[in-house]
Amino acid sequence: MAYKNFNNNKEKYPWTGQRVLNGKRQRKSFLTKKEALLWESERLPEILSQKTRTIYLLEWATEYLRYAEQNFTHNTFDEKRRAFRLFFACPGIDPKESVDFLTAYQVQKALQVQSINRSGNAANKDKKNLSAAWAWGVKFLQLPEINPFSKVEKFASDRHERYVPTFDDFLKVFNSVVDDQDKLMLFCYLQTGARRDEVFRLLWSDIDFFGKKIRLYWRKNKVGEWHSQWVCVKDDLIQWLLRHKKSMAPKSDIENVFVSHRKRLAYEYRQHWLKRECRKAGVKPFGFHGIRHLFASILAAQNVPLVEIQYMLRHTSLATTQRYIHRLKKENREVLAALPGLTDFEKSPSKILQGDSRILKQSANS
Repeated sequence: MAYKNFNNNKEKYPWTGQRVLNGKRQRKSFLTKKEALLWESERLPEILSQKTRTIYLLEWATEYLRYAEQNFTHNTFDEKRRAFRLFFACPGIDPKESVDFLTAYQVQKALQVQSINRSGNAANKDKKNLSAAWAWGVKFLQLPEINPFSKVEKFASDRHERYVPTFDDFLKVFNSVVDDQDKLMLFCYLQTGARRDEVFRLLWSDIDFFGKKIRLYWRKNKVGEWHSQWVCVKDDLIQWLLRHKKSMAPKSDIENVFVSHRKRLAYEYRQHWLKRECRKAGVKPFGFHGIRHLFASILAAQNVPLVEIQYMLRHTSLATTQRYIHRLKKENREVLAALPGLTDFEKSPSKILQGDSRILKQSANS
């Protein structure tokens, strides 16, 4: 509150205003009471832009990981949590330090340690996750807008191309599998190019037996919008699915197409099953996503337009689809129709590789 002066300046500046900012009392003399009151009530621009409190690195990490746990899949969340843990373990990084003091140089030194101890790929992945976390903090925690992680250059890395099985290797695994449902699942992956969980969550209501189509559902994270698309499939797959449904008739209460025999529940991971089958068949281990790459590569080898492959893979970007195209061996180009039918599976690889034109025509027309 403004008050009258009783010192030597009372005649020149009879009124004094006072206010408290950041715990400190400030005073200033004025000619009139009105001027003193206006000064007391004004908000300086630097005061408006000033943070109300200090944000520490550990608090930033905790808040972002709480958000990530609710909005991303478990594997993605675990990857982000590991990136923070390794970053805070680096020399020179103090989790109790204010975010205002974190510099790009400190970040570069910390990630350099990861590139040496682990790999350039691992350091670049941590950089991407931590940069995204900082951008989130700028939006919700008022972190400094200059992102210290985005200023760091990418580290040199060895790019390992995803292993894509040959059709011959896939056929060996397919023939070595004993369980009929497991064989059907592998055939379904090859015929649709589906992601692992898209086949796992497949319901009987997603099968159009008359239209010969399958509906696949996917989303990018736990809270993302669900997307669905009907994809046409060959008669062989539809007929096999129909036989599989009839075999499950006593278990009519099960809505999922593929279920665990032991738990009678839909699969979630089957993390090591396919690797075991690969070892049993004597081929280099590959995963469900490798079959998705094989699917795209088979179509490309038969000169299917890239936009059609993009549609079948359900990619939003054509550039993403291009990364799924891998060069097949010459013998595969000569043998494979756009997609193999069951009749091809009954032939031995040696007979197929002899270039029997009847097999090719039958596959192309099926």
